[in-house]
Amino acid sequence: MKLRGPARLVLLIALVLGVSSLVRMAQPDRGIYLFKGVEGPTISTPIAPTAGARPSDFGGGSVNRLAILVTDTNSGWLGLARGLRAHGIPFSMTTSVTEAMRHKVVFAYPIISGSLLKHDDFDALRAHVAAGGSLLTFDVEGGGLSDIFGIAGAPTGTFENEMRWTDAKAARGDGAIRVSRGGTEAQLGVVAYTTAGARTLATFSSGKAALICRTTVGTACALGVDLGALTARSMNGREEAVGRSYVNGYEPSVDVLYRWLAKFYVDGEPMPWLIDTAPAGKDVSVLLTHDIDFTHAVSSAATYAKALAATGTQATFFLQTKYVRDFNDDVFFNPLTVSSTISMLHSGMEVGSHSVAHSNAMKYFPLGNGSESYPAYRPFVKTSTVTDNASILGELRVSRYLLQHLTAANVTSFRAGYLSNPFKLPQALTASGYLYDSSITANSCLSHLPFQLTRDRADRSLEPVYEFPVTIEDEAKPALISRLSAANRVIADIARSHGVAVILVHPDDSSQKLKFELRIVQAWRQRAWLTSLATFGAWWRARDDADIDVVRDDNHWSFRVRSGRPLHNLVVHLPKWSGTALRLPTGMTATSHQIVIDTAAPGLSATL
Repeated sequence: MKLRGPARLVLLIALVLGVSSLVRMAQPDRGIYLFKGVEGPTISTPIAPTAGARPSDFGGGSVNRLAILVTDTNSGWLGLARGLRAHGIPFSMTTSVTEAMRHKVVFAYPIISGSLLKHDDFDALRAHVAAGGSLLTFDVEGGGLSDIFGIAGAPTGTFENEMRWTDAKAARGDGAIRVSRGGTEAQLGVVAYTTAGARTLATFSSGKAALICRTTVGTACALGVDLGALTARSMNGREEAVGRSYVNGYEPSVDVLYRWLAKFYVDGEPMPWLIDTAPAGKDVSVLLTHDIDFTHAVSSAATYAKALAATGTQATFFLQTKYVRDFNDDVFFNPLTVSSTISMLHSGMEVGSHSVAHSNAMKYFPLGNGSESYPAYRPFVKTSTVTDNASILGELRVSRYLLQHLTAANVTSFRAGYLSNPFKLPQALTASGYLYDSSITANSCLSHLPFQLTRDRADRSLEPVYEFPVTIEDEAKPALISRLSAANRVIADIARSHGVAVILVHPDDSSQKLKFELRIVQAWRQRAWLTSLATFGAWWRARDDADIDVVRDDNHWSFRVRSGRPLHNLVVHLPKWSGTALRLPTGMTATSHQIVIDTAAPGLSATL
C-alpha cells in the first residue's frame, strides 16, 4: 500500500526526526552536560616509575617469625609475601641460609636444589630438622635430603587441577582445593611425590601425593603446589578459569592453603602469633556496595542510602559521572545528581567512582597521558565493545575530580564498569589518588580477603592500592531476594575464617534488592562489621602496615607494635602464650591467648 498526501508528509517528518536523533547520538560533541566554570583536573598525573620489589624489603624482625628462605629470586616470592601479609602470618624473608636457620620454622621457597644451594647449605637444612626445627618446601631436587622429607625417588612434575585433604580436620568442610585448569591461561604445573615413610596430608585428583610430612626430631614437609606462583596469579586476576564459579559462591582455595601454612608455623614455633583478619568482636566484615550506572539508579540510590542510614549501616555508592549521551544511556550526571550525592554523603555513606564511560571495553583502553580533564575528555561508547576517545587515566582522573569538586567527597575507592579490569589499572589508580579498588570477583582470586595490588597486575613491584574482590552480585538469576539463603550461607562460610564479603547491588526502584540488603543487615549486625569500603580499607591498610613482633629479651617476652597509622580493634592471637599476667600499656587489652590493640597511638610495646 502506498501513502499519499498528508500521511506521506507525516512519515517523512518522522524519518527526518529519527535520523536527527541518531545523528545526535552518534556525535560525541553533542548531548554533553557542561557544568559552568568547571574545568579540571589541571595538574597532570603521569605514571611515576617504581623500583622493583626485593626479598630484603620483607626482611628483619624476630626469630619467632616464619622464615622464608628464597632460594630462587626468579620465582613467585612476591606473591607469597602478599599472601602471608593478607592472612596475618608474621614472616621474615631472606636469601641467606644462615639467617633463615636462626628461625625455628623455615619455608625454603620455591625449591631445594643442588643448582641453587651449596653443600654446606644442605648440611644446615638437615641439621635444622635434626635439632627439632620445621622445614617446608615446594620441590626437592638433589642435595641428598629426600630421606628427611620421606620421599622415594625423584619428584614428578605434572599437571593437576585439584588437591584434597586426606585429613578431615584440615579440610574443615572447604572441599577440593582448586589450583589449576588444564588448557587455559590458568594451567599451573605441580609436583607429585612418592612417599617413603612420610604421611600424606593431601592428594591430587589422580591420587598422587600433593602434601607430605615426615616427623623425626623435627618435621619436614613438601607441598607440591607452588604457593607463591598460585597466589600471584590469583591476586593478579589470572586464575579466573580455576574457580568453581565466577561469583556468588565460596571459593577459598588460596585461603585454605594459607590456613594450613599458619598451622604449620604455629605447630613448629614455640612463641607464634597471628594477626586476625577481622576486627575485635566480629567474625566477618560485610561491605554493601552499590553501582549507580543508569538513569533511574540515581533517585533509587538515595532511597537505599536513607534506609541503610536508618539502621546505622555505612555503605559505599560507586557513581558513574556520565555527562555524555551515548550507546549506553542518556546523561544523568547533572546538578540533581550532585545534590542527591551530597545528601548521601551527609547520611554517612561513602561515594566512590564508577568511571565516566562505564565501558565494557575499558580493559582494552590505552593508559593515557595523565593530562585528561573535563570537559575536553569526552569518551563515547559506540557499541558494547567499542568506545572512542577514552583512556584509563581519563576514566579515573576526570570522574574523581568531578565528584570531589562538585560534592566535596573524599573519593578513594574505584570500581570499573562491568568489572572490566585493565592490566595497567593498579598504577593508574595510584597516579590518580585512589587507595582502594573493587574490580574483580573473589572467586577469580580464589580468596575472600583483600590484598595489595602490583604494577601491571604482574609480580614485580607493589602499588599502594588494595583490592576488595566482589563476593555476591545482583544480576544472576533468580532475583536477589530469592538468593538470600544462599548468600547467607556464603557469608557464614567466609565468617568461619574471618574473611570479607563484598556485596554488589545496582539500586533500582524495585523493593526486592533493598529488602535483601536490610535482611542481610538484620541477620549479621551482631557478628559482622557492616561498613563502607573506605572505612574498612583504612582499617585493613593500618593492619597491613603495622610491624608487630614478639621478641625474647633477657628473661621475658616483649610484644611490640610499630605503626605509622592509627590502629583500632586489631586482634593479635598468641596461641601458645601460657603466662598468667600481661603488663599492657593503655590502648591494649588482653583476653585468653590474644591481645586487642585499640588505640590511636602509632607505636606501642608491652611486656608479656
